[in-house]
Amino acid sequence: MDQQSSDAVVDVDGLDAVGAVLRQYAGRGVFSAYRMERRKPGVAEYHFGWLYGQPFTLGVDLAQRRLALVDLLPGVVRDSMMHKELRAFLKGRAAADVPAHRRVDPQLATATARLRDGIVSLELALEGGGRQDYEYGAGKIINLAHELFLFMNEYWADYMWENFRLNME
Repeated sequence: MDQQSSDAVVDVDGLDAVGAVLRQYAGRGVFSAYRMERRKPGVAEYHFGWLYGQPFTLGVDLAQRRLALVDLLPGVVRDSMMHKELRAFLKGRAAADVPAHRRVDPQLATATARLRDGIVSLELALEGGGRQDYEYGAGKIINLAHELFLFMNEYWADYMWENFRLNME
């Protein structure tokens, strides 16, 4: 198999791996209105309803080995206390004392909060590019987003009320 054919197989496997993980969530009723759109070879977006009835978009770029929950948290000011705590929270998820099911293994991936135009996207950069790397990444970014929203509810309740109309009790 030549390199171009090999790359095509990896593209299909990586996108299919992410899709399979997300379809499992949808099949269990965790996600609503799940759908996938291929943008170009090796790039896709997965759309679904999830936490608090909000629409979510998970972008996958196989060439960059990156998954991103885009436009996750609006109205975040660069270098504000909240922005700093978000980054520290994500960095802390890689600590050795975090339970394995909640931890982002730094040998497999790195989680970051990307801020653009006041909107935070959650990104996961994968170390490897195989099918199992994308399966890991898809499950991990969903779990990480869930934990991030729990963190935000606990420490930034006013923000969550203002932006997501969540009950502060």
